[in-house]
Amino acid sequence: MRSVKYSGAGQAAEVVSLVEAEIPRPGAGEVVVRVGAVGINPVDVKIRAAATDFGPIEYSDRPGWDVAGVVSEVGEGAGRWTTGDRVFALAAFPSAAHTLADYAIVAAADLASAPASWSTAQAGAAPLVALTAWQALEAAGVVAGHRVLVLGGSGGVGHLAIQLAKARGAHVIATASTAKHDLVRSWGADEVIDYRDAERLAVVPRVDAVIITVDDTLPPHGAVGDATAVITITGLSDPQRDQLAAWGAAPVARILVHADGAQLAEIAALADAGAATVHLDSTFALEELSAAHERVESGRVTGKAAVIVDPEL
Repeated sequence: MRSVKYSGAGQAAEVVSLVEAEIPRPGAGEVVVRVGAVGINPVDVKIRAAATDFGPIEYSDRPGWDVAGVVSEVGEGAGRWTTGDRVFALAAFPSAAHTLADYAIVAAADLASAPASWSTAQAGAAPLVALTAWQALEAAGVVAGHRVLVLGGSGGVGHLAIQLAKARGAHVIATASTAKHDLVRSWGADEVIDYRDAERLAVVPRVDAVIITVDDTLPPHGAVGDATAVITITGLSDPQRDQLAAWGAAPVARILVHADGAQLAEIAALADAGAATVHLDSTFALEELSAAHERVESGRVTGKAAVIVDPEL
């Protein structure tokens, strides 16, 4: 089978190659997935460029975490999964998973049935960002009637956070460039504000939760009051944390997504109910992985980029 390999740290065009490898065999509690599509995320390009662990995220020269495809072999004790099942997963994250290959090992507990309403490319692109959004909303305690501010509403996590917050019954305010406002509204945002419009941002009234998906960004002061939950997926400096604490935000937390098949199954149910979709910015063949990395590194991705490993699935 084909498998992606990194030769070391560096630019994608310099270090990414395809090599031949043995088709893996499942152990106890595992399945082998014939891979249809894999999402490419900012963490993929960061860890490739450094060729070292990225905090608790494990580096491997055989990359990939997102995956969608069809079960091709089932290990002992792998639960309800059978050959031919159409599935998707965030495999093993933050440990190495090696999904950028024709076949991949996935723990049965990480798997969910892929939404019938999504293409394989959408299902492959979704797991990391969908679970990040889900877990951020959980950490913020978002429930029906809450007001939620999503900073970075047109990105991978942001566009799922909008939809999943709406599915919980929240009122959603999102930031995005003006050119993307109609698209962000189509995902369910009740209000959309240009992230450069300081005057408009300054008058956003207090919200119950802020989801930060972009680097080095704080919510406007007026949006944060007593018990506003601020959840970031990018991290905050100590001065930024102190500022939020002074404004009364609680909790202020950074989350790192973890694999969870049960949560993915809930997201899939919402997808098939028409409450969540994945916007594909661009797709690439496996042989074009370097170009996919370059697209993500550009910072101009709207929604998600995906690699199509097997176009027949």
